[in-house]
Amino acid sequence: MFKFSILSAFRRKTVSVLAIVGVGLGSGLLVVLLSLSGGIESRFNTTFQSLSGTISVSSEGGSLFGRFLGMTGDPIPKSYADKIEGLEGIDSAASFVSAPVRSDKFGPLRSFGVGLTGVIAGGEIFGNPNQNIVEGRSFENDNEVIAGSEIFDVSRFADFDLKVGDKITVPIGSTRETLDLELVGIFKTGEPTNDNGLFANEKTARDLADLKENQISGILVKVSNPEEVNDIAKNIEEAFKESDPLVSASVPANIFESLSSFLDVFNLFLLSISLVAAAAGGTAVMVVMLLTVFERRQEFGILKAGGWSNRNVIVSVVITSLTLSILGAGFGLLVGSGAALGLQKLAGAVSDRQFIAFTWDIFAWAAGVGIVTGLLGGIIPAVSAARVSPIKTLRGE
Repeated sequence: MFKFSILSAFRRKTVSVLAIVGVGLGSGLLVVLLSLSGGIESRFNTTFQSLSGTISVSSEGGSLFGRFLGMTGDPIPKSYADKIEGLEGIDSAASFVSAPVRSDKFGPLRSFGVGLTGVIAGGEIFGNPNQNIVEGRSFENDNEVIAGSEIFDVSRFADFDLKVGDKITVPIGSTRETLDLELVGIFKTGEPTNDNGLFANEKTARDLADLKENQISGILVKVSNPEEVNDIAKNIEEAFKESDPLVSASVPANIFESLSSFLDVFNLFLLSISLVAAAAGGTAVMVVMLLTVFERRQEFGILKAGGWSNRNVIVSVVITSLTLSILGAGFGLLVGSGAALGLQKLAGAVSDRQFIAFTWDIFAWAAGVGIVTGLLGGIIPAVSAARVSPIKTLRGE
């Protein structure tokens, strides 16, 4: 019966192929969307982990992510870093000077500016960009800068020319003077929060920001226990409540925690689309099986007259449906994987970022949903086949 049921799936080859394609498209779409969702989630988690346990300290009212644009707000005294390092629960504190770099070399980024950071101490908190050079070299002299790899992702997309060795002329602070910078290298730390900016020595950043020697733009703090990061942030603000200027101690990871709920909704949306497509594939199997059962009513009647029970008929039709579903799911995994890799290749033309992430869970989900929906699509036809009367069939009714 098993072999008979499998072979029955291919009696009408054209219709069977359509059923396989229907299930395959549903499973394939599931692979594409889930792999896209996995890639986004992986990138989100990488960024979240890089910010876990860190606190950004700037003058009161300063922007949490101002360093990325070189606009952290008013400067704070350099001595604040020593006081923060002396607080309980602090692992390290890295002072930095930041300034906006606006140049035609950055194309559409010119209007916003690219943040240039000069690290005074604690470069490991920033991912040690000068030790992760992928092209050129690190800065050695004043007015030399290195650029994060993700800036060049934008350059490919926006079609602006920026390369190692270029001279970049930028205005100094609020003055009318300019400073000529030289791009000497490209770095990649693997942390998006750092790889979107420029780095230089302290003097270059200070000259560009037009800050005095006793002033800094902010402090990036690493705590010993990430679970205490919010309490320590409050302690930092409390420690400077009598100081002038006051400070804001912000926890970047909190922003990403709030974004995680949006990511969950987005993933649910993608999953819903995939399930609708999978249901359409199951419907295709059901339609094919109903047509098959209608054409084979006389055959089922004869089989029942020859000793087959209703259970035998149902099992036979379900096996036929399952055969189409398994083939469709396999076809979908191949097509979906190919489509996802194709999308990644297209995206790779403008960015080195990994947008697609494959896991065994994705393939299990896609195959499982395709098989189950196809199997469910065969239940109604199976019950219909079991109701065929052998007596009426033998009478030719």
